[in-house]
Amino acid sequence: MLKKNSKISIFNEPLEFFRERVVQSLQNQHIETHPEIEFYLVSLLVRYMQMEAMKESQKKPLALQYQKALLSQPQVKIQLFKELGDFALYVSGFFADSLSRQLVDVDYYMNMGGIAYKNLANLLSKQHLHQLYEDLANRFSTYVDVLAEVSEGAFSHSSIDILRLYEKWLKTKSERLEKLLMKEGLFPIERNSTELN
Repeated sequence: MLKKNSKISIFNEPLEFFRERVVQSLQNQHIETHPEIEFYLVSLLVRYMQMEAMKESQKKPLALQYQKALLSQPQVKIQLFKELGDFALYVSGFFADSLSRQLVDVDYYMNMGGIAYKNLANLLSKQHLHQLYEDLANRFSTYVDVLAEVSEGAFSHSSIDILRLYEKWLKTKSERLEKLLMKEGLFPIERNSTELN
């Protein structure tokens, strides 16, 4: 098991700070993946630490970014699908709670991100990066859980909002969230739509 080095600062050594936490999260969740994915997730976190990267990605709604990517030339498509997938992955992992107060929820971001990476993988079908983006597309929710654990560990939370945790589990069916709920003594069950009427 990876031992956290408390002397590593997110501000002074962000690459090493996030690398430790991503590796630890992958180990905690028993996720086996390629080193390229690990490096990709770490790089993504470091990049979005800079507010300019966040501002740039937030300029247009995801659906409009997706439409623009579909209508673009191949090289531009590649860039736009990558940006869309990366932003959706980051927001889904790091800011899922804040999405519950918006018009679109975390499942929308997760769907858009997975679709963007799938398109990207298809565009790169004859290149080495095809496998990387195929994996990101197919296991998008798994990597969202990895980033969510990094977020929870990197920033202190005063208390766990059980209801929000449960609502997030209902949308994502995340094993990690289920385990967190069980730690709190709750055994999540899916709501039956007929019971709600």
